Amino acid sequence: MTKQSKFQILWFAFLCLFGIGLTNVSAFQLEQRPAKDYIERMDRPGRVAGLRVDEVLEKLQLKPGDVVADIGSGSGVFSIPMARAIGPNGTLYAVDIDQEMIDFVGDRAKKAGLKNVRIVLGEYADPKLPVRDLDVAFFHRVLHMIELRQAYVNAVAKYLKPDGRIVIIEKEPEESNNWMWLRRSDVDSWMAAIGFYPAERFGVFDDKWFVSYQRPYGNSVLLDRD
Repeated sequence: MTKQSKFQILWFAFLCLFGIGLTNVSAFQLEQRPAKDYIERMDRPGRVAGLRVDEVLEKLQLKPGDVVADIGSGSGVFSIPMARAIGPNGTLYAVDIDQEMIDFVGDRAKKAGLKNVRIVLGEYADPKLPVRDLDVAFFHRVLHMIELRQAYVNAVAKYLKPDGRIVIIEKEPEESNNWMWLRRSDVDSWMAAIGFYPAERFGVFDDKWFVSYQRPYGNSVLLDRD
């Protein structure tokens, strides 16, 4: 890590400690590891096993023909199996702010023989999707990395079908203000501000919460699913 990187991270921590907002969002968000380093870390067998990808997909109940956005797709650990689940008539949008990362996912999809994966270079406050008929917008441990979280979920909502879902997996803080964790109650508030409420809560992980949010329709109630 460069001296500049260390300084920016420490400065961000200082601002958070004293409740001071960043005047330049990209000053923090742009300071990332090179894509190659991220990919190596993301694809470690131990990490991938802990993601429980098959169990997550089972809970999502994706259908052939669905339109899905994997927001912050990283190395494509979720993107590739999601693309398989929705079949050739579905479309999987792999979204990231790093061109090298999404290029990697695109190459990975080609090697897997998948033709339904589209890569999208997003922006800091908007995924910049080319469609407005998403069935699912999926965030796995991504929302905590976004500085303008309310603005981002506001932007995501406009790309969804009326009954579309925003699915979020994050880690609940335990008496800590660690920026890498998010309280579900805070996310519930951000989602409620755009008219989305918890529809299903899944007990897949011991250390992370996993919730599907939707706009209310009919006599919708929150369902807990183990």
